[in-house]
Amino acid sequence: MSAPEARDQDLIATIETIPPITCWNLLATTSFGRVGLLVDGKPEVLPVNYAIDGESILFRTGQGTVLTQASLTVVAFETDHVDPRDHSGWSVMVQGFARDIGDAVDATSERLKRLSLVTWAPGTRARWFHIKPDKITGRRLAVFPTEL
Repeated sequence: MSAPEARDQDLIATIETIPPITCWNLLATTSFGRVGLLVDGKPEVLPVNYAIDGESILFRTGQGTVLTQASLTVVAFETDHVDPRDHSGWSVMVQGFARDIGDAVDATSERLKRLSLVTWAPGTRARWFHIKPDKITGRRLAVFPTEL
């Protein structure tokens, strides 16, 4: 599951796979991530604030932004945390189908749009997107002293 790698004479690092349930728990600890999508056949990765609902992800954007092109496409979503002191950290990636629910009036979409989802970007962010995951993966880089 994890493989040690040499860091320097006093530290050793391991990379481990994070189980899906732990990935969801980590996603719940932050509200900032990135959405990756294809725009005119080329990859774009854009920052978003997000919320989770069970095992799905929500983000909001403004009318006419590049992110509105995520509707009805498969996207990647990623968030991470890095400790700059020892260079340890984790990363979680979700792949799934994104749907624009901003104008949707079904019960599920109405419930999702009532969730707390504060955006840092200025302006109106009325376009709500729901990502239904097909796959979730995570990795953790842990750093330990060579002698305990």
